[in-house]
Amino acid sequence: MTEIESWACAYVEGIDPSFARLEAAAKLSENLFTSGRLDSMALMNLLLDAEAQFGFMFTPEAFQDRRLHTIAGLGEVIRELKGAA
Repeated sequence: MTEIESWACAYVEGIDPSFARLEAAAKLSENLFTSGRLDSMALMNLLLDAEAQFGFMFTPEAFQDRRLHTIAGLGEVIRELKGAA
């Protein structure tokens, strides 16, 4: 698990402690939005806090990326955006 993914897992566990009981692979692949773990406001806060934590900015296009619904996808998008910076 990458630093970004570990950070995001801890973030979600802070909102929904039952998330900690999942296996690592399930944490990375679960759709956080449709599972009900995060509502739209919590997902937006996660994204904004990720910007502050990892020193990058989401592009308007990145906010539409469905990969942001999973921790693995979030990690991919952040790595891509940081690489483009």
